[in-house]
Amino acid sequence: MNAIVTPPDFSRHRVALIDCGERHLASLEKSLQRLGIRWVSIQKDDAPTPDDGFAAIVELDSFNSPNALARLRERAVPICALTQHETLSQIQRGVALGATAILNRPITQGSVYTTLMMALSLQRRLDELHAQNAALRHKLDSGPLVAQAIARLIVELNVSEDAAYERIRARSMATHRSIADVCVEILAHAADHRRSSS
Repeated sequence: MNAIVTPPDFSRHRVALIDCGERHLASLEKSLQRLGIRWVSIQKDDAPTPDDGFAAIVELDSFNSPNALARLRERAVPICALTQHETLSQIQRGVALGATAILNRPITQGSVYTTLMMALSLQRRLDELHAQNAALRHKLDSGPLVAQAIARLIVELNVSEDAAYERIRARSMATHRSIADVCVEILAHAADHRRSSS
């Protein structure tokens, strides 16, 4: 994991401010302006969400735009929860909405920047973990396939299990294909051979 968070290009990306009350909105806009970060305010659930959004700040006490937030979450936009009181119930509510960081009052330039970078870093880490999870799931799902292909090579070539796996791995590396793809090919070839010989 890369411990250093590279901030996005603030001239090309914006922060979505969702359901922020007037006073908090004014403080956020002032801080974001000083940081050179552009923003868009979303006050209605059916309002369009920005395609160039790199993060969202949602005020929990006045939150009323679940569809807008869902559209941002679908694109893996990091969510910051803004709350007046950092209580356990508010933290749980923020987490339930998909927040990866909490922004408390008083709203300052430093707290806004720190919270946005924390949310961005945690979202990137979550994305990495989801990708690793998907890769492991694929590997796990292909386990029986690999076992069948190894068994097929053991029977056909009269080799050990290690030698059969090494053949599969070598073919995978030589053809720049996944082990699962090579196993599918081996099993398909074996099935074709059985059909032609019967």
